[in-house]
Amino acid sequence: MQVYEVVVDGQLSADLADALGTIPRRDVGGATVLSLPTADPEALPRVLALLETLGIGVTAVHQVGDPTPGHDPVS
Repeated sequence: MQVYEVVVDGQLSADLADALGTIPRRDVGGATVLSLPTADPEALPRVLALLETLGIGVTAVHQVGDPTPGHDPVS
């Protein structure tokens, strides 16, 4: 499955993580990586708008295959 990985500045607090709902996320090198399925074409713009509203900085957005634990999208 293809996904978008959205890399955001820092690690999200519990409150901010809760605001994002059930989006899979992981901490990598001081950043948080959110994984959004490409099957939902509205997911990426919706999440980017929410992050902007919450004042969370986006470092990068990548389209990748299955996110793997060893994959480091931050570097």
